[in-house]
Amino acid sequence: MSCCHHYYLPGEGTESVFSVDISAISFGHGVLKEAGEHAKALGMSRVALFTDKRIRALPCLVEVADSLRAAGLDAVIYDEVKVEPTDQSFLAAARFATEGKFDGYLSLGGGSVIDTCKAAKLYATYPAEFLDYVNAPIGKGRPIPGPLKPHIACPTSCGTGSECTGITIFDLVAQQVKTGIASKHLRPSLALIDPATTYTLPKNVVAASGFDV
Repeated sequence: MSCCHHYYLPGEGTESVFSVDISAISFGHGVLKEAGEHAKALGMSRVALFTDKRIRALPCLVEVADSLRAAGLDAVIYDEVKVEPTDQSFLAAARFATEGKFDGYLSLGGGSVIDTCKAAKLYATYPAEFLDYVNAPIGKGRPIPGPLKPHIACPTSCGTGSECTGITIFDLVAQQVKTGIASKHLRPSLALIDPATTYTLPKNVVAASGFDV
C-alpha cells in the first residue's frame, strides 16, 4: 500500500511551516442579536450598516439594527450596494463612508455587500486614486498604509467566504475585467454567522447539478 506521508516531509529549500490567519467567527442561531454588544466591544459608536435593498426588507436587518441601537450605538443604513459591484458602486459607497465619519462598519448580506463595505472603509480611511490599491497589473497594487476601522461581517449567503478574507472583488467597467484589492487589513474583525439567515442554492438547482442535497 502506498503512503502519502512524503507529501508532508519538508524538502530542501521549501517552507516547512504555514499559518492560517482568518477572522474571528461567532456561529449559531440568534447570534445576530449580539451584534450591538460585539460592535460596542470593538469600540464602535457610529456604525455604517451596509446591506442591499432585498436584505433591507428582511427581518434580519431589523434584528441587527435593533441590536446596534439597543447597545446605544448610532447606526446609519446604506442599502445601495449592487450585486456584482463595480468601480462606480464602490466609489459611491466610499463617498457615503467618507461623509458619514463612521468609526465602525457592519455588513449584512452576501459577498457583494461585504466586499463593498471593505472597499468603502478603505477609501474613507486612506483616500487615493481608485486604481492605486487595485491589484497589479490592472491597478498600481499599492499596499494599504495601515489598519482600518473595525468591521463586523454578517453573511446571508454561503459560498464566497468574504467574511473571512482580505479580498474585495469588483468589475472594472471601462476595461471589462473583474479584479480586486487584497490586503490583510481588509479582513473583517469578526464574522457573525446565523444559519437561520444564510442560504445556499435552491435545492432544485443543486439536484440538477448532480451534487448531494
